[in-house]
Amino acid sequence: MTTFEILRSLQTEVGTRRAGTDGERRAQDWLRVKCEQLGLPVEMDEFTFIGSEKYRPLMTLVMFLMMAVAVGFFIAGQPLTGMGIFLVYFLIMNFRRKLELRLATTRSENVIAGLKRPISEFVADDKKGTAVLVCAHYDTPRNFPAWFPKVRDAFRVLSPLSSLGVLLFGVFIALNIIGRLMPPFGFLVPVSSWLGWLALLFILPLFIGMPFFSIYNLVSQKTDSPGTDDNGSGTSVVMDLAQRFQQKPVDNIEVFFAWWGAEELGLFGSRQFVRRFHNKLNKENFHILNIDCVGVGEYLTVHAGQGVWKRRSTDPETVARIEKLAASLGIKTIRSWESPISGGSSDHAEWVDRGYRHATSLIREGYRPLSLPARIYAWIMRIPYANQLELNHIHSPADTLDGIKPDILHGTADLAESYIREIDAGVKAG
Repeated sequence: MTTFEILRSLQTEVGTRRAGTDGERRAQDWLRVKCEQLGLPVEMDEFTFIGSEKYRPLMTLVMFLMMAVAVGFFIAGQPLTGMGIFLVYFLIMNFRRKLELRLATTRSENVIAGLKRPISEFVADDKKGTAVLVCAHYDTPRNFPAWFPKVRDAFRVLSPLSSLGVLLFGVFIALNIIGRLMPPFGFLVPVSSWLGWLALLFILPLFIGMPFFSIYNLVSQKTDSPGTDDNGSGTSVVMDLAQRFQQKPVDNIEVFFAWWGAEELGLFGSRQFVRRFHNKLNKENFHILNIDCVGVGEYLTVHAGQGVWKRRSTDPETVARIEKLAASLGIKTIRSWESPISGGSSDHAEWVDRGYRHATSLIREGYRPLSLPARIYAWIMRIPYANQLELNHIHSPADTLDGIKPDILHGTADLAESYIREIDAGVKAG
């Protein structure tokens, strides 16, 4: 079967696959059976996730209220109280992931297959060599409302402006506290006041957007997206790669194929797998290639790193290798650095956070030029590869087979296969 035929089989035989539904269980069975038909050892890797869809909008609303109260104290002339609330806010944000794992009680399963042996045996092997894990999430998202793309386009301009406002507000806080605690610098208090009001003006879109979208998500009726590109495309590419490597195996490395669950709810499947096993794998010879939304765009976006304050970069040689292979296949590439500018995240993120520098992600979507506020914010924060993508078709009823471009889908599979075989050849040569 070609990559597109696999995708068509997934969409017609399984359909929507939202976490916690019968569709999710159909997808798990479909993936397991397909791997068994290829003769691959397959394991069902259990994990838990937060099943309630109200958790994320509620958490966003709580964080907004904390931020609004903190700002209110600064305006009222009580900067130390406002600063204390801000510190609590950042502490909660820092420990949010650990909190989510404690709240995750709904059970689901990742599907993981190996060419030579189950991944559990590989993880337990003290003498394991170089390996590649190629992966995608199989669950599908909810639809955004029809008006959401236009609002999102507006927020792509307003959001970086709000980020600039947050930076200005930080300067306002610093000047205000210095002026109040150090009498010789008291003149800084009135000087900083105009800066504070300017910061609030910039932050205003964030103050409007956060509660609006939170409340909307709490009360609205939701429908399921077909999820063909997001992420039926990645799911089918990984299955096609399993088929290709089963027919023509590699000799010097091990290859594993993973389909993660509950990505749309917070990367739960991949995050929990990484948290359980990251210290049993060798960061220098374990390669992760995540594939997400690769059936539409002319450009191939290669993940080069993530973070603003705490930065984690992908190995530059890994990125360059993918770009060189893409060029040989006639595929245009751009780099992406995950930040408030580019937004988004996928199942490579936890690997990158844990220091796996050979972890990257491929996306194929349309490219958007940055707005002026986004360019200014990226320059101030020194964010590399601050590119934005056109994603209006995903999370919508339009994400169907009719929108997929088979040549782009097949080209992505060809690139991923070439990348894995080149790693195999490099191990042999080394």
